[in-house]
Amino acid sequence: EHERVIARFGELDRRAIKMAADVVVARLCANLPQVRDTQVASSELGVLERELKKQRRLKPVRKLLAEIPGLLTRLAPCILMSPLSVAQYLGRAGTRFDLVVFDEASQIPMWDAVGAIGRGQSLVCVGDSRQLPPTTFFQRMDQGDEVQDDMPEDLESVLDECGAAGLPRMHLDWHYRSRHESLITFSNHHYYQNRLLTFPAPQHRMPGLGVRCVQVPGVYDRAGSRQNRIEAE
Repeated sequence: EHERVIARFGELDRRAIKMAADVVVARLCANLPQVRDTQVASSELGVLERELKKQRRLKPVRKLLAEIPGLLTRLAPCILMSPLSVAQYLGRAGTRFDLVVFDEASQIPMWDAVGAIGRGQSLVCVGDSRQLPPTTFFQRMDQGDEVQDDMPEDLESVLDECGAAGLPRMHLDWHYRSRHESLITFSNHHYYQNRLLTFPAPQHRMPGLGVRCVQVPGVYDRAGSRQNRIEAE
């Protein structure tokens, strides 16, 4: 009976998730503009319709998006872009967003992020400050050894900048254990002070899951390929 209740709950949970997504799609579709036979060519929808019918001499994406700022947010209320794409395709006076979200923010340097931040009303940075920061090796090679004392020094990532600016913080305390708890145990102990709540796997040891030590008599080909092929395989 207990297993039946669990299975029933799982089924209802999946249906609720799907229904919530369907409701969001229905609300967005209800907001879509209606295409009419007598579409005004100068309107944003008319500009897009004309561009879609072209076979050649298409407008650059940046110019097209600048001409349909209101229509863009109705057709694509959520846009997934890299910071470089934001600078490449969205003009400075173009579309404004309610919310800008950075995922893996510890890997995004501030000079890449500032353009996207300036185009939004609110900002959410999601990341882990205990991960390795983005490399500055090639940037240092380009700059040489000259350092200007009067220039403010950027922190390593936009996540660090947000922390230094005193933005409110929220910590995630649950971890989905990556199919086996042992994969997060080391990090939980050494980096997160055992603060993460994890879920034990059904079995302590399972073939193909978890962490195990395998000793391989590998040989490093120092003079030739500079590889340890046996260990890699």
